Amino acid sequence: MADPSQRPPRPVFTPRSAAGLFARGFLMGAADVVPGVSGGTIAFITGIYEAFINAIRSISPAFLAPLFKGRVGEAWAEFKAMHWAVLVPVLAGIAVAIVGLSKVITGLMIDHPGPTYALFFGLILASAWIPLTRVHSRNLAGALVLATAAAGAWLVVGLQPDGIALSVARQDAAPAAVLYPGKLRHHSDANTVIAQRDAVAPGAPAVLFDEKGVLAKAGVERLPNARIFTDKAALVAWVEQTPALVVLEEQRAPLWWIFLCGVIAISAMVLPGLSGSFLLLFLGQYHAVFTALHQTVGHVLGWLGRPMDPLSGLTAHAWSADVLFVGVFLAGVGLGMLGFARVVAWLFDRAHDMTMMALTGLMLGALRLPGEIVLEQAGTGRTSWGLVVGIVLAAGAAVLVLDRVDRRRNRAAGS
Repeated sequence: MADPSQRPPRPVFTPRSAAGLFARGFLMGAADVVPGVSGGTIAFITGIYEAFINAIRSISPAFLAPLFKGRVGEAWAEFKAMHWAVLVPVLAGIAVAIVGLSKVITGLMIDHPGPTYALFFGLILASAWIPLTRVHSRNLAGALVLATAAAGAWLVVGLQPDGIALSVARQDAAPAAVLYPGKLRHHSDANTVIAQRDAVAPGAPAVLFDEKGVLAKAGVERLPNARIFTDKAALVAWVEQTPALVVLEEQRAPLWWIFLCGVIAISAMVLPGLSGSFLLLFLGQYHAVFTALHQTVGHVLGWLGRPMDPLSGLTAHAWSADVLFVGVFLAGVGLGMLGFARVVAWLFDRAHDMTMMALTGLMLGALRLPGEIVLEQAGTGRTSWGLVVGIVLAAGAAVLVLDRVDRRRNRAAGS
């Protein structure tokens, strides 16, 4: 049994604290959806990072041993010792944001990349100052740790993830066209569709759905033997009149790899400055994971009487396959969170100042992705410099105000 004297104090539940933690978890989940932004950064901004790490570390199967021996009271005491007052509202907020906002946030990234990434840039830049203020002794060793962490994050963020990988979801005899019903997210996705069309049905036209005008924004006006729909209703009507198709979908990796991706992604999400979503993108599973999540939600809504989206229905797997896929990923997330949170908590206990310097470096290095996108958008005139600077300053000011409020609250509580 764990020694209670070695545990951080268990937080006390109040409706007010639960509402605040849920709101912070919601912001963390919204950030976790975005490749290049870390939910850990938001936890730092909102003043709950160490409490969140300690809450995850408090999760333990220690209550099972006395339970199996019939010592129910002892098992209940061990179970209550976990930081449920933090875990439940924060994780609920994260889950609600990921399920409810993933389409909205990814849409903003495509439709308004300049202002969106300027917001992220300002949040991360100001957040990098916060761990520095918690360092008790600044020295050369700490500066080297900061520089090394920043360089490592800069290099990781600069890696170029591969585009989508496709497989055949449906293949009719004598197909009239090859359809990819998923939304294009990058103009290079169209080239992948064309290449897959040439492999499975050469000569057949390729049909793509470009609701966000990704190709037009990239200056791509036409594709060889291809038809591009920008209106969903028109595409659905076309599909209903075209019974023989080859339908492509984003390829799903083996379950063991999805489990490992969950471990890797959440380990990055726990660290401010490293984006788990970006690593999923680099590992080639970002779109597959979110597609499976949305289809799982679609199955649930279908059981409640809401019909499935007609385009999603073209590539929908059996509900059991989607639930299994998402479940395996979440199992990896759970294992990675429990293991990595303990590593971070151990570092806080034994090398607090060096850990804070490393976190500062990670956040500074993570500025590369939003910085490059903001510079590209403002440099080509797609977003005004005035708007970019205003958003960065406003985001940074919000972070510093939140940090000051958090410090005052902690002082008032005697922490």
